[in-house]
Amino acid sequence: MTTAYPQFTAATAQLNALPYQDTFLKIANVYADSTRASLEQLWISSSKIIMEETMKAFIAASQSCAEALTRNAVSVQQQSFGRLISANQKAVEIMGQSFADAMTSGWKPAR
Repeated sequence: MTTAYPQFTAATAQLNALPYQDTFLKIANVYADSTRASLEQLWISSSKIIMEETMKAFIAASQSCAEALTRNAVSVQQQSFGRLISANQKAVEIMGQSFADAMTSGWKPAR
């Protein structure tokens, strides 16, 4: 090819290694900074989400527990009241029977 273009001579580019190394180092640092910032943001935002969701779950569990305890207390109170009414009815029956026995004891023939 040099015969068709005699004025053309191949240029030999001598690359000074130090400036290119510095350039590549700067480029690598730009990407490293970008990656570091992204990872930091991901870590912080993920931690924040985990803390928020944990608090929501804790609050929901506390509320659910309080509601269940309230329902249980109401149920036990209703059952207790029902047992008290039943006990009162039995006590009235016993008193009535005792009164009736006392009243009718004089009517029974003596032995």
